[in-house]
Amino acid sequence: MSEVTTNPAEDVAQVAQQAAAVTARRRNPKQDPTLAQAVETARKAVVESAGEENIGEHLGIEVHEDRLLTHLFDCTMAGYPGWTWFATVARAPRTKLVTVCEVGLLAGETSLLAPEWVPWEERMQAVNDQHEAEGEDSSSGSSSEDTDAAEDSRVTVTADEGPVAGPPADHSEADQAQHENEESS
Repeated sequence: MSEVTTNPAEDVAQVAQQAAAVTARRRNPKQDPTLAQAVETARKAVVESAGEENIGEHLGIEVHEDRLLTHLFDCTMAGYPGWTWFATVARAPRTKLVTVCEVGLLAGETSLLAPEWVPWEERMQAVNDQHEAEGEDSSSGSSSEDTDAAEDSRVTVTADEGPVAGPPADHSEADQAQHENEESS
C-alpha cells in the first residue's frame, strides 16, 4: 500500500478554486413576478409592525434568490431620516401563495446612528479619571457633611418592611434570633 502525503496549503487552494468555479457558473437569480407584484402584501406587513403613518412610498425591490425578494419602503418616522422599512417575501415552488418572512428597519448611508458601544469598564475608567482630576484641582476635598449625606442616602431592604431610606437599620438580637429560626424551619 502506498502512502499519500498532501500539503494542506495546496488542499485549501484547490478547494478555493473549486468554489470559485461553482460561483462563476451560478446564474443570477430571477425576479419572481408573483413576489414582485406583492407590494400591498409587503406594505400590510410593515404597517402592522410600524403603523401606517410611518411608512412612505415603495422604493424598490432587492432580489436575493429565485422566489425570495425584499420590498423596500421609505421611513417617514420622526428621528429616522435615511432609514428604510423592508419586508422580505417568499413563495414555494409551483404555488402563488406569498409568505412574509421578515419585516424590519434598515439604516441607510445618511442615517443617524448611535455612537460606538463602549464597555462598562472603560466608561467607568473615564469617570474615575475625571473624578481624580477634579479632586486634584480642588483644594478643599470632601467635608464630613458630604460623607454623612452619602451614608444617609443608602437604601436598606428588609423582608418585612421593603425599601427603607436612610442608614442601615440596627437589628436587635431578638430580630436576628427570629430570622435564624425562620431560616431553619
